[in-house]
Amino acid sequence: MTYDVVEGEDQSLTVRVGGELDMSNVEALRAAVAPALEHRPPRLIIDVGELGFADSSAIALWVQWANAVPELELRDARPFLCRVIETMGLSAMLKVTP
Repeated sequence: MTYDVVEGEDQSLTVRVGGELDMSNVEALRAAVAPALEHRPPRLIIDVGELGFADSSAIALWVQWANAVPELELRDARPFLCRVIETMGLSAMLKVTP
């Protein structure tokens, strides 16, 4: 897994994730993003365009983040991830955008 955490000038937070995000490395991402979430960004963008695989622990992390910020956007999700999110009934919470 690779990741990059960027705080925008508009106080938004962008987290770019690539590779595979699963129970073996989700805690590393949680720990990396936690300090930025303490600033209570108004918007969190999770860019998953380079993410090849995400298991349920990844989705659970995103749900936690969605509960911590006013607005969350899941950007560039692949079709398989969109289907999983939709099937789980999380489309409203994890707003998927192109």
